[in-house]
Amino acid sequence: MSANLESSDAADPNLVPLLDVVLQLIMFFMITVNFVRVDQFDDSIALPVAQAAMPLDNTAEEWIFLNLNSDGKLVGTLSNFALDTPEKLKAHLMREKIDLQRVWQEKNPGRNPDRDFKVVVVLRADRNCRYSEVWQVLDSCQRAGYRRWQLRVMTRSAA
Repeated sequence: MSANLESSDAADPNLVPLLDVVLQLIMFFMITVNFVRVDQFDDSIALPVAQAAMPLDNTAEEWIFLNLNSDGKLVGTLSNFALDTPEKLKAHLMREKIDLQRVWQEKNPGRNPDRDFKVVVVLRADRNCRYSEVWQVLDSCQRAGYRRWQLRVMTRSAA
């Protein structure tokens, strides 16, 4: 009996498979976070500086990020076509809204997506683009049915 006790005390667990799985999960999440960042942010856009800014709306369930460069062109969108006219942008935003509402409706059966589903369009406009171009993008968002939007800025402390 003492031989059985000695052999069980000497057993070493093999941690290599556990460490392998943990490292693979870390790599997966790092890659996923990078893809999300590429969709939302474009480092070439210099945001305007404001004295006071509000954080993202936490009551929203989805956000749509649009990046407007200094030439007034939308950049960084993952669509297959250029969003160079207000009508193309409106069509793209309407498709996005329909897709997001469909997914939300599958997760929340019996609820009204027109009343309960909240999507916020976040516009990151370069400080050198013209206001008329910003207004044109916001007008396309409004005509596509979006009622909530935010403009991103940098605070003086972050700049």
